[in-house]
Amino acid sequence: MATLPEFKQRKLARRSTSDIGRLAEQYKSNIAGITGEYEKSFKTYQAGVAGKMQPYEAQVAQYKDVAVPTYKSQQAAYKTKLDEYNKIVEGIKADPVTVSTAYRTQKKTNYQGFLFGQTEQVPYEVYTPKAIPKFEEVAPVAPDIPVAPDVGSFDQTAFDEKRKELEGSFKREIGERRAAKIGAVSRKMTRPLLSKEQA
Repeated sequence: MATLPEFKQRKLARRSTSDIGRLAEQYKSNIAGITGEYEKSFKTYQAGVAGKMQPYEAQVAQYKDVAVPTYKSQQAAYKTKLDEYNKIVEGIKADPVTVSTAYRTQKKTNYQGFLFGQTEQVPYEVYTPKAIPKFEEVAPVAPDIPVAPDVGSFDQTAFDEKRKELEGSFKREIGERRAAKIGAVSRKMTRPLLSKEQA
C-alpha cells in the first residue's frame, strides 16, 4: 500500500499530465490577446501615419498640378525672351554702329580758293556705336519639392518580448509536467509492488 507522500506524488503526476491541454488553451488565449493588442496598436500607428501624410500628399498634388506646370510655363516664356534678346545682340555685333549724316557750316570758296564771305552747309557722316540693351528678365525659380514627414517605423519590440515570455513560460510548464509524468512512470518501473498496488 502506498504511503501518504507517495500518494500525493502520484496525484500530482496525474494532475500535471492532465493540465497540459489546459496550458495549451491558455497559451493560445494569451497569444490571441497579445495579437489583438498588436493589431489595435498597429491600427493606431497607421492612423497617425495617415494623419501626418495627408498634408504632405496635398502638397505633392499641388506641386504636380499647379507649381510644376506654372514653372514650366514661366521657363518657356523666359527662354523665348532670352532668344529674342540674343538675336538683338547678334544683330548689334554684326552691325555695331549707326551711320547718320550731319552738317557743318563753312565759308564758301571758289575753285581758286578765294573766299566770297559766304557760308555753306557741308554734309559729313557720323558713326554712333549701338548700345547693347540690358536683359532685365529674371529666370524663374523652380518650386520647392515637398518633403515627406518623418513618420518613423512601428515599434513592436514590446509585443515580441511578451510573445517570447509567454512562449518560454509555456515551454517551461510543459517541461515540468512531462518531467513529472516521466518521474511517475520511472517510479512504477523501479517499484513493482507500487505498480501492483495501483493495478
